[in-house]
Amino acid sequence: MGTVKEKGMKDYRAIYVHCDGSMMPDNKSSGGTGYVIKFPDELELDDISDYYGIYHDANIERIEIQGIIKGMQELLDCLKQNSINISWVSRIIVITDRYDLQDEERTNPYRIKDWRRNGGKNHEGKEIKNWDLLNKLDKTRTKLSQFARKSVRIEYRKRKYIKDADKLSKTGRKEGLPTREIAIEGHKIGTRKFDGPEIKYSSFNPTETITIYIFRKRPIREQWEINAEICSGKRKGGKLKIITDHLLQEKLQRGNCFEVRIKKVCSFHFEIYRIIKKVKKESVFEK
Repeated sequence: MGTVKEKGMKDYRAIYVHCDGSMMPDNKSSGGTGYVIKFPDELELDDISDYYGIYHDANIERIEIQGIIKGMQELLDCLKQNSINISWVSRIIVITDRYDLQDEERTNPYRIKDWRRNGGKNHEGKEIKNWDLLNKLDKTRTKLSQFARKSVRIEYRKRKYIKDADKLSKTGRKEGLPTREIAIEGHKIGTRKFDGPEIKYSSFNPTETITIYIFRKRPIREQWEINAEICSGKRKGGKLKIITDHLLQEKLQRGNCFEVRIKKVCSFHFEIYRIIKKVKKESVFEK
């Protein structure tokens, strides 16, 4: 039989931190964050809430991570600056509506510890997306847990459960002074030609040749992530990722088509050979 401490059920002795981030549909990738800290009724304390923005040239995951960091940091500052007896509190639960940022996924402390040991890379040597903020999130969580002497969990809930934080994040994306605090330098995005799902990488073989259209490029520390779509064959329209170095990414200009040969097939990306062939877009998209 379940207890009130199971995921998805309210723990009335926990401090809850609702966090959210949102973006404007503009070419500046403008976004904002919001949080609401809710104390147990036993403490007789008012909620604490705020919003931040306007973040420019980020992506939605960076903004969502920043929202979690801001919420945890505010709770930490509150506990440091006020004499609040939280011995009765069971734990601290941070709520996000982004599935990938719960403890079972990308914010798992043990997973982050492994990535940190590997220099911010996974077991395949791929740079972890948004590692700088994931690393900061984990360190902020550790500081909060140690000071409060409570466990800190990050859990997923649907947006309807954190409407308060969602509303604040939408205010944050429209008000305030523009900042590049979490901007992705060198971030370039184009328009997709298709709307297909991400491919199943294991269905491809090394040395296989594919024709791709590049719509997005972004630096990940010392590597580059290239987002592309397959332009021909049975897999036409499928979305894929290529991880490469700075020199090769310069040849793969965004908004162009290339014929490339797969060098290595990984779980969630390809590596390609350095010899590439530029293809005229007209000849590809008229087929």
